[in-house]
Amino acid sequence: MPIFKTRRFQIIAAILVVLVLTTITYFDAFMYKKPIVQIEQVTQKSKTKGTDEYKNTDYQVVQLVKGHFANTAQKGKPVTITNSYTQSQLTDERYKPHQQVFVSKSAKNSYTIQSTKRDAIIVFAIGLVVILLFCMKFTRGKLFASVGINLVIFYAFMQTLIKVKTSMLVVLTIITSILIAAVALVIILGPTQDALMAFMSTFIATSVALLLSVWLLRLSGNSGIHFEMIEFDLQPYFGVFISQVIFSVLGVILDETMDISSSLIEMKQEVPDVDAKTLFKSGMAIGRELVGPLINILLFIVFAENLNLVMLYLTNGNSVGYTLDMTLSLGVTQLMISAIGIVLTVPTTSFIASQMVARRAS
Repeated sequence: MPIFKTRRFQIIAAILVVLVLTTITYFDAFMYKKPIVQIEQVTQKSKTKGTDEYKNTDYQVVQLVKGHFANTAQKGKPVTITNSYTQSQLTDERYKPHQQVFVSKSAKNSYTIQSTKRDAIIVFAIGLVVILLFCMKFTRGKLFASVGINLVIFYAFMQTLIKVKTSMLVVLTIITSILIAAVALVIILGPTQDALMAFMSTFIATSVALLLSVWLLRLSGNSGIHFEMIEFDLQPYFGVFISQVIFSVLGVILDETMDISSSLIEMKQEVPDVDAKTLFKSGMAIGRELVGPLINILLFIVFAENLNLVMLYLTNGNSVGYTLDMTLSLGVTQLMISAIGIVLTVPTTSFIASQMVARRAS
């Protein structure tokens, strides 16, 4: 086997490419029109303690940032900038030597820092993911292709959403989710019966879960569901919520469907004369093992997404019951809809896969 085809050589080559690209992006200031300053030295000028009405303590720090311009006509010229930040760094940032920052000219011929230049860090982070993928034994090209195409589809979804009325949000979300699922399955599994089998299972389980959940919500009059708590007060409330649910439930169901389907396909390859009934029972057994971990993962995601709101409500003197009702009602509702979809996926995928796989020639 030629050395350039070995996995070790590919990993080394990926590492070198990532390091080269990271270095290039660190020194690419000349490509930007906005002024960029290379920080050389930072000194603290003052530090003031502050306390708010809730007895929260923070410090306001003023630092002198010295460096030189890395681009524009002023390239190489020294500059000193005064930067003020809070020690918590909630809405501002502390700067350190060797960082690169975008600056803007303000009154009295002075400069202020706008943001940090992070392209080198982003390239390195993406490269690290690529290197780790090269360390794994699977078809990386299909993964990159599916992610790339689906990003293009989602970008088209956003551009279309900008041009049409928000009343079309749910319809556009359904179309986009179908395209994303189809593209992912066709690229990963190929235009085969396996992709069709997984798509049918995903589509049926997702559709039934959403329709059943919407019916139950309507039946209860959306009682106790605070749609008005959607971030940034986006409208229409129900449409935004359902669109969020569609994308979230689709991903987990797609993963579950492929796990069950691939397991039954391997079982058919190992035991060619296996019948549909046995395959169905095996699919149900595999699915039961997946349900618990998947629902727990979604539960922790709900906690993680809403922890900041829970802390905000509790620290402002609200009761635990009121806090949970106002902060977790949407997350728990989304979790329940996803859980319904996860559970329905097991018999749906097991039945479809068992019937299609069992009919294959031994």
